[in-house]
Formats: sequence, structure tokens, C-alpha cells
Amino acid sequence: MKNKIITAVGVVIINQQNKVLIAKRPAGKAMPNKWEFPGGKLEENETLEECGIREIKEELELDIAINEYIGYEDLPMNDKHFCLHIYTAYKVSEHQELVLNEHTDAAWVDISELVEYDFPAIDLSFIKKLKAKGL
Repeated sequence: MKNKIITAVGVVIINQQNKVLIAKRPAGKAMPNKWEFPGGKLEENETLEECGIREIKEELELDIAINEYIGYEDLPMNDKHFCLHIYTAYKVSEHQELVLNEHTDAAWVDISELVEYDFPAIDLSFIKKLKAKGL
């Protein structure tokens, strides 16, 4: 049986203070209680950038603009193959308030503080890439 490929987009939202937004996954979902860069699965006939914008609107009620493509990581999981793409972005208006529609918590943190949070393994290489960019 061929592995099912799941493509997803994670978005590193950067605010004016150069902090990044991370969100905590709920207990009832895959990778429970892990921190992540918010985002979600790519839908049919949708670009990666459109997916990131839509997912952030659905999950956090924020309007964002995609800034830069950071890269992707592949992760085989049982009968599935997970491909996560990461982008940086910024809020269209700094005055927006985020709403936690999917997550149990969220925090604006410095890149150097990310090591203090429990992230899924797939996100660790992105954290290194963000640090290398000097964020």
C-alpha cells in the first residue's frame, strides 16, 4: 500500500518586537500539548501561501501577510508521509487580537526562548534555521 502524503503549512508570525507566535496543541489531537508554529493541512486547489493565510485566520482569527519561505521537512509516520512547509509572516495590523479557536495557549517569544518549549521533532530544524537568520 502506498503511503498517503499529507502536506501542511506552519507559519512563524513575527511581531514588531521581533518575537514569534507559538501555540499549544490541545490534548485531544495528534502530538497533544506540544507547542507549534500554527498552521494546518493544504486543501485541494490551494497554494501553500493561501493555506497558511487561511489556517491562521481559522485558528487564531488573525489576518497575516506571508513574508518568506523557510523550507520544508518530511516526516514518515506509519502509513502516512507528512511534509511540513514553513513560512514567516506578519500581522496585517498589529492591533489585531488573537483568538484561540484550536489551541489551548499561545505566546509571543524570542527565538532564543524556543528551547524552553516542548515542540514536535519536525519543528526543531526550523528553529535552527530561524536562529541562523538572526531572528
